[in-house]
Amino acid sequence: MSFDPYEAEMEEAREAYESEIGERYLREFGHEFLYPEHYDEAVKEFTAERLRSFYVAHPDLAMRAHEALLYAKTLMPSYPRAALVFAVTATELAVKTVLLKPIVFGLVHTDGMASFITDLVTAHSGMDRFQKLLTEIFAKIAGVDFKTFKRSGSARALWEEIGEVQKARNAVIHRGEAVDDAKADLAIAVAATLLNDMFTLVLAKLDLHLHPPMTVCDRSHPRTA
Repeated sequence: MSFDPYEAEMEEAREAYESEIGERYLREFGHEFLYPEHYDEAVKEFTAERLRSFYVAHPDLAMRAHEALLYAKTLMPSYPRAALVFAVTATELAVKTVLLKPIVFGLVHTDGMASFITDLVTAHSGMDRFQKLLTEIFAKIAGVDFKTFKRSGSARALWEEIGEVQKARNAVIHRGEAVDDAKADLAIAVAATLLNDMFTLVLAKLDLHLHPPMTVCDRSHPRTA
């Protein structure tokens, strides 16, 4: 199927419109802690137990990100652009669903609205907006500095690399551009770091762990010889 620049432009316009509508709704009906001017208060209010309880209640929340990452790996090296798309999907799911969603849920105290507001925020808001909130809460609770965290062997912050692979993915799916195959390798490495390193580190700080393929567990297991 040929690339249609008009269709890509309309898709970008639709996403921008949905983001604007979501933003208006949150301003009127959402939670004040979701805005930068209240982040300091949000960090003080948030507790490790809220984060832990969400992971225990949703043990498979990282499964879709994990599956997208595995699929990206199967597409390499034969289909690097497709691998890039699925690796960035895994990255965005890891940040929005695995890391951000439990925080937003914990800040919205009305159970009936919490899930709806959480889905609205994570679906229609850019990740950069919540970098400070993610950084401060994970630094407080898990000792993880999201702003400066680097992949093993990388000289750049992981958050910077996330932005780089997102731009490459957008160039592929919105403008039909060809990108360097190395971008797909980077995207896979970024997603793997989020799921296999950062997520497991956060869980360990909360006295949780993972069972294959990607299930959160809060039970103590006897050591085997």
